[in-house]
Amino acid sequence: MTRTGVTSKHDWDLIVVGGGIVGCAAALYAARMGMACLIVERDMIGSAQSGRNLGFVRQQARDFRELPLMIAATRLWEGLEAELGRSIGWHQGGNVSLAMSEVELASRREWQYRGSGEFGLDTRMLSAVETYNLLPHLTPDSGIVGAMYTPSDGRAEPARATRAIFEAALQLGASVSLGTGVSRIDVSAGQVTGVWIGGTLHRARTVAVAAGAGSAALLRRVGLDLPQERIRATVARTARRPERMPQCVSGPTTGIRQDADGAFVISVAGGEYDVRPDSWRHMRWYAATRRENPEAAKINYLAPLQRLWPHRGQAPLADIPPSRDRLRPESQRAEQARQEFGRLFPAFAEVPLQTIWAGEIDTLPDVVPAIGPVSGVEGLLVATGFSGHGFGPGPMAGCVLANLAAGRDAGVDLTGLSPDRFRGGAPR
Repeated sequence: MTRTGVTSKHDWDLIVVGGGIVGCAAALYAARMGMACLIVERDMIGSAQSGRNLGFVRQQARDFRELPLMIAATRLWEGLEAELGRSIGWHQGGNVSLAMSEVELASRREWQYRGSGEFGLDTRMLSAVETYNLLPHLTPDSGIVGAMYTPSDGRAEPARATRAIFEAALQLGASVSLGTGVSRIDVSAGQVTGVWIGGTLHRARTVAVAAGAGSAALLRRVGLDLPQERIRATVARTARRPERMPQCVSGPTTGIRQDADGAFVISVAGGEYDVRPDSWRHMRWYAATRRENPEAAKINYLAPLQRLWPHRGQAPLADIPPSRDRLRPESQRAEQARQEFGRLFPAFAEVPLQTIWAGEIDTLPDVVPAIGPVSGVEGLLVATGFSGHGFGPGPMAGCVLANLAAGRDAGVDLTGLSPDRFRGGAPR
């Protein structure tokens, strides 16, 4: 597709809503196919979750519905620095998921059996002794009984990777609108016609919504009531250390990786659910999730009042673009992560936390993203709801959007990921 129908500065082949890793990758691959593409970001590139996450690039332990997407994404990551001509902190050191009981070990073994057998992954099970040999800083008193290990998993620097993809897209001719978000998607006779930005209609026959936690409100106005919610998650970063730990580690509750500068980035799974005036909207959708994972999100009933309080938290000492949301990190979450990190790796127990920050995870009831076209609205594409693990599949999710926008095959199996799976009302 080569700029067909583009007749003015407000005409585009593809408009991408959201300047995170998915949106920037969509623009990159669309521009590579010769499409005139506009990225619209209300803040800065990578200022939301794409710049604030742990930086895991993980195939291991994913829902099998999204595993084909993640396997394809890993192949992209392996060549991404060479493709972009930029450093993104990529390191393919593997992911280790520790098991603290025989029940946990059996669960990991069940996933490994299908992941390696059906999907061809290099995932394998480790005994306790093998785990200690792989992770020499792990204390023998950790209580682990074994682990699941996927050597082909990796890690990258979130904000750096997102910006590198964005800059490559600009070099190929993509355009960007920063500082003002999309107020609404324009639809006529069931066909997308563009988006409104600051009172101006930017026309396009294809619009891809990859706006993270801001996606649901835009989609609701064009007929897709996506039951998307928001979880505020806290991430901490330690001081730098000369020792090196190549692997990403998934502990009992804490994710751990070492960044390119030697600091450790750690975060406890889950976060805070800040009550909003419209929190009632999707309550039934999440009833089963709350029962199965009661610790995943702590309900914060004070959120409406806290929004009125001034927040003068320090800017994080990390490579994170600012966001207007100024989300509050939770110091107790950071301390919980630090304590588990220290228990597992006593050599680092006294390493001080250098900084903490918060991000807003966009989640869906089944904790699996919604990717693909929206029925009933021709030209509308969606990639959202990655539920806290969207950085890894981000480049391939963007490639999928570009392929669909160009009228091509998605390039990966999207069975089970359709945004339309939430139509028909919440389960009772």
